[in-house]
Amino acid sequence: MNANNNMIKSRFPRAFSLCLMAVGVLLLLAVLARAQDAGVVRYKASPLGSKVKVEGDSTIHHWSMTGQLIGGFLEVPGPFDPSQAAQAGVVGGKLNARAEISIPVTSLQSGTEGMDEVMQEDMNAKQYRSIKFHLTEMTLKEPHAAGTPLEFTTTGDLTVAGVTNKITMPVSIDFAEKPNLKVTGSVPLKMTDYQVKPPVKYGVFKTTNEITVSFEWIVVPPKAAAGK
Repeated sequence: MNANNNMIKSRFPRAFSLCLMAVGVLLLLAVLARAQDAGVVRYKASPLGSKVKVEGDSTIHHWSMTGQLIGGFLEVPGPFDPSQAAQAGVVGGKLNARAEISIPVTSLQSGTEGMDEVMQEDMNAKQYRSIKFHLTEMTLKEPHAAGTPLEFTTTGDLTVAGVTNKITMPVSIDFAEKPNLKVTGSVPLKMTDYQVKPPVKYGVFKTTNEITVSFEWIVVPPKAAAGK
């Protein structure tokens, strides 16, 4: 009788351990399945609908340059869905995202005679044809209410005229025409931080050093991008 009891007792820890291992394997499989469901999604720039604006002041009047070409991609773990309270892939408030953005310098137009040429010359557009942004960090502003735009604080490397500086910029992401997304942002900059001399025209029209860059960037998910 004692031998049987001892045998049962010796087998119980082993059986309990096997149960725990089985539960652990099932949980791991569930996590992996969820991660697979929320796989990496690359949104590509749409050829239509995007807008970028550079504006500042001068000795004569407020000025602005606008364009409609924003290239690049935004890559996130799982599709963006502002209609949901929780966003896939957010860990500790941070989203493991990748983004590369490119804006042709010559696509920015002021509508003012001579100003575009002066600006392009000061930005050395022949050698550095694009303004580029490389995302390095994306933090979700929590809590996020379902059905409202996703608000992020982004950090990245902005390259203008061959000079790169790290910037921080608030960004809002919402549906444009579902499932397409509209990424909106605005950031103040100084031209001299990028070794760009504030343009002067006719010795009278002198722009200030401080400018603001704002944009609306339309990006589309893989299936929508394939259909374009």
